[in-house]
Amino acid sequence: MTAERQNLGARSHLDALLTTVGAVAELQIVDVGCGEGQLARALAERGAQVTGVDPFMAETKWTAQGAGKYRIVKAQADKLPLPDQSADLVLFVFSLHHVPEAKLEGALAEARRLLRPSGRLYVAEPLPEGPHQYVMELFHDETPVRKAAANALARFAKPQFAADRVSNYIDVRSYADFDGFAGRMIANMRFNGYTEESVLAPGVRRRFAEAHAAHGGKFDQPVRIDYFCPER
Repeated sequence: MTAERQNLGARSHLDALLTTVGAVAELQIVDVGCGEGQLARALAERGAQVTGVDPFMAETKWTAQGAGKYRIVKAQADKLPLPDQSADLVLFVFSLHHVPEAKLEGALAEARRLLRPSGRLYVAEPLPEGPHQYVMELFHDETPVRKAAANALARFAKPQFAADRVSNYIDVRSYADFDGFAGRMIANMRFNGYTEESVLAPGVRRRFAEAHAAHGGKFDQPVRIDYFCPER
């Protein structure tokens, strides 16, 4: 088992993915926890055939996008309605920690089932650190679920692959003021378990002001990539 580490610096999720996995043209990709499909569309634009999976999104038919195509399937991560060995690449981008802990083993088993013998698993997870975490933990502390996701990768994914290539990048985030931060957090409530009232609490405002002053309005989020491959 190998563990190669690389610091990719400040990157978008798409840039970090493409830097890690290379060209995606003609690949069959499954994006688990795809949300509204922004990443799926971007990969299709570059020639991939992408199936986005999300339990909260309405299903769509195959849709042409650039040189490829994409669709969204409504399903749980541990019950993917897709054939065995049908994917070249399975993705969890900021989504694995949203899988309930009791279903993490099943979700990773499903990912492995979908992959061809040459297939790869790419997982990008936010680390529980940095100024964004410092503010957000007051109303939505994801530290336990992020740790559960990391433990599940070590237990259930790593033994299934010859190599786990670990790297890091920075998801750049900045807010001019508290209203900008609160607006983004409130827009994300439908995917998470907190309330508008908790976001707007005085303690959150105080922490935001403290972090904003200390970091010049930058709330960059450190991210870890685990890229599991069948070859060393």
